[in-house]
Amino acid sequence: MTNRFIEEEIIFSTALLEELGDNQSVLIILNFFLTSTPKDLKELQEYIAQKKFQEIYKKAHKLKGAVAMLKAQKMVEVLLLLETAAEIDQNIIMIESLAAILIKMYQVLEKQMLEAIAILKWELDQSPQKNLF
Repeated sequence: MTNRFIEEEIIFSTALLEELGDNQSVLIILNFFLTSTPKDLKELQEYIAQKKFQEIYKKAHKLKGAVAMLKAQKMVEVLLLLETAAEIDQNIIMIESLAAILIKMYQVLEKQMLEAIAILKWELDQSPQKNLF
């Protein structure tokens, strides 16, 4: 899987978040994701290095929920495989490979999310309700 393939494939959607009906809340959630996910990925890598399969499973499960909210389906699929590899197979080679793919996917997702955040901020700045407070 090349970086170009990953870059073309990762698409996320804020559709679930937009049901909140509030761009400010969507921005808060996206920023929280971008702040917390690197820490989770680092912890995942530490668990992999220590071959703590139960912790790998738990962290992959947590991340899967977060990326599912963003409708980043390809990442959800990788995390599901990672969960299975940690819980059932305990195949460290597969786990390491999946984690490497996941990190590359996150880097692309992060770039796309930063672009979406910039657009949301611009829309908020243009909103006539901006000056109500």
